[in-house]
Amino acid sequence: MEFPGTNITGNYGIGDQVTALQWTINNIAAFGGDPNQITIVGSSAGGASVRTLLGSPPAIGKFQGGIAQSSLGGGVTLGLPSNYATSYASYLSIQEGYELAGQQIFHGAGCNATNLDKQIACLAAYDPVALVGLPTIADKVVQDGTFVNTEQLIVTERNASTAHVPVIFGTAADDGSSFSTYPKGNNITSELEGIQVELGISEYYAQSIIDSGLFPYYDTGNKTLDSFNVSQRVATDTQFRCIDEATVYAGAVSGAFERAYYYQSQRTEYGYDPNNLGGPSVTPGYPYGNPNLPYFRVHGSDNGWSFENLPVFRDAADLYSLQLEGSYYSWFAKTGEPNAPLAYLKARGYQTVIEGQRASGPWDPVQGMQGPVKLLDWPSVSSDFIDKPQCAFLNYSLTYYVDGGI
Repeated sequence: MEFPGTNITGNYGIGDQVTALQWTINNIAAFGGDPNQITIVGSSAGGASVRTLLGSPPAIGKFQGGIAQSSLGGGVTLGLPSNYATSYASYLSIQEGYELAGQQIFHGAGCNATNLDKQIACLAAYDPVALVGLPTIADKVVQDGTFVNTEQLIVTERNASTAHVPVIFGTAADDGSSFSTYPKGNNITSELEGIQVELGISEYYAQSIIDSGLFPYYDTGNKTLDSFNVSQRVATDTQFRCIDEATVYAGAVSGAFERAYYYQSQRTEYGYDPNNLGGPSVTPGYPYGNPNLPYFRVHGSDNGWSFENLPVFRDAADLYSLQLEGSYYSWFAKTGEPNAPLAYLKARGYQTVIEGQRASGPWDPVQGMQGPVKLLDWPSVSSDFIDKPQCAFLNYSLTYYVDGGI
């Protein structure tokens, strides 16, 4: 929580993370670790925390690499609701944060005294468990002048404002499927209606998506599913993919980041699935679902690959992709680049992964408008940045930061 005109300035979650980093520096040697080789990793809001820490003065110097997975950041386009994702990459003033969250929290907690001291006292006495259950919570990053002192992460130049370290950014292929609404009952009668309902936008903006021709409608006969495929792609682009691609591109070409890598997860398992979309269909020989069939790669469903820990293996490719991606992340944490040498893979007994890595080619850092991007799967392949025309249409072009955020 933050309050204008007081010394209560917010960002206490970020402050706790900086404290945890310092604790790690002070104590990691006792666990056999190197206090000068720390990589911060986060997914979703955790990815946004990595983004924030990359530009946080007290945090800079306390880590040597960062991995931001499915970091939210976009949303202000085509009439889409903007308060949720946008504030994770565009930091509010204390006044803006108070107006967005503070006043509603006071009202929800019944702390409506006109005197600020009485309001704060009322809130301090409120049940904290009930407080975090209110419809509005104080979860926004604000420019408090200590942990955050810029409006956004500076990626257009190399300076002391941004940690000059190697980074990895990326998303699950269908992150937005968790943040658009799948209508129940399959009652959607047209693509236009579906996009309106699923994204919560006006008919005008829904029609503009259709008219763009950039988000193809595949007619399977199920209009609810078909329109949702369009909507979730728009949501993926606006809230995740476009802003993260623009961040990595700008940070790479400007030198703000020492090196910058980008990925998209093509093979995933269980994640945040409020629409109950489920994974791939069960077929003979695949009791946990056949990953070779189409399915939504929902938000957070690639996290298991980061630490080589999956609840189930659906086929051999799950195991091999797990080993391959785990070696990418572990070697990046050790050295700041993801391509593990053959000796490391041999020591782990990853002979099949060696063959897969050779077939895939190295995971190269972003160099320019063409990326490259690593599409993580088995086998993994390299690609250009994904959905560049779509991102430009949504006002989050690849050069969004280079062009001044327009």
